[in-house]
Amino acid sequence: MSRKFIIKESTRNRCKIIKIEQSTLSAYRPISLELFAYLWEVKTIDFSIFLRVESELLEYIKPSELSIELLQHVWLASLKDDAGVDVYVARKDFPRFEHTLDYVRKKKINSLVEKEPSLDRKTLEIFSDMSAASQMVLRGGIDKQVAERVKAAACFMVQNLMDSDSAMATLSRMISIDPTLYDHSASVAMFSTVMARRQYGDKFPIRDAEILAQSGLYHDAGKSCVPNAILNKPGAFTPEEFDVMKSHVHHGFRELSTAIHAGAPIDPLVAQVAIEHHERFTGKGYPYGKRGRFEDDQENGIHPYSRIVSIADAYSALLMKRVYKPALPAEMALELLSKSAPDDFDPLIFEPFVHNVKLSLNALRDAREKEKSRGNIYMVDKGDSIAQKIAETRKADSAKAQVTKPKMGA
Repeated sequence: MSRKFIIKESTRNRCKIIKIEQSTLSAYRPISLELFAYLWEVKTIDFSIFLRVESELLEYIKPSELSIELLQHVWLASLKDDAGVDVYVARKDFPRFEHTLDYVRKKKINSLVEKEPSLDRKTLEIFSDMSAASQMVLRGGIDKQVAERVKAAACFMVQNLMDSDSAMATLSRMISIDPTLYDHSASVAMFSTVMARRQYGDKFPIRDAEILAQSGLYHDAGKSCVPNAILNKPGAFTPEEFDVMKSHVHHGFRELSTAIHAGAPIDPLVAQVAIEHHERFTGKGYPYGKRGRFEDDQENGIHPYSRIVSIADAYSALLMKRVYKPALPAEMALELLSKSAPDDFDPLIFEPFVHNVKLSLNALRDAREKEKSRGNIYMVDKGDSIAQKIAETRKADSAKAQVTKPKMGA
């Protein structure tokens, strides 16, 4: 039975309909559904939302017509299997769309800190900036403008978060308080970069950190070529659907390589991470079944940035609530990840990652308990800060756990 999206006559009478010619879509920008739910949080918008249905573009929601009912129509239409439906805003209105998302993010962050004062506001604010950059990648395509925005976000994050002791705990905890705020690519970029800094310290230069952060933001760029119906399918994939899903690593590599060739400020290593981030340490991943370390085997080994991003990607995915799975608390996510670690991840990176996430979570938990006992707001930048608490915990824990620091390879 066909699942093609049928435009009702009442919709045709209500909506402006544009026939799509070869150059029509150049005036419009596709938007990601990942944060589409943000529009539920606002009462008004100053841009129109368009639906592309095969060869027609419908101005489905005008600024004066915003309603929960119409937003639900757009959401459900986009998820229909084989419906050929995508969501757009006019390119000239994209800054207004971004402004709306930024407004909702800031509102959510303020609410989050009120509910959980021990969370690090600085981490959340940087997360908001990274999320805005990642959303330009997911459905908007990669060009020089997008690349400049991603580069700026990565640079800002590295300059302001490299030595944060509370970032991992804040990112791990925030999703359980407000799942709609979470952005996977932004989180992967931040987990990856903080992970590397915690492990390699000053041996991990600023320039390398910026490339790794960009790699996290771009790692799923190829999912823009995967239908929403597959990305958000609630059940198990058929073999054919899984093949389509796996193709996102090739799409991402191709799109990034094309942008680099056109002059976008993206390091070629970023494209390498995009195609390698589902490779697994013992060779059970895809697309090429690479194994081991690039430092030991430059032809068949996996680049260290890809090995780092693969851990952050898997951990972040377990934390997230999806239509096909519940969100998991950080401790359970780490436990599940540890079961697959011997086959999937480089132990010289994975074990320090788990160790540092646990340190950060324990310190955050202690800070929260201290708030309760004091009965007032815990100030992160005064007194016994989270950073101080982690330093104390590290000192006490150093006799129990020694973290091996492997040499980074290029």
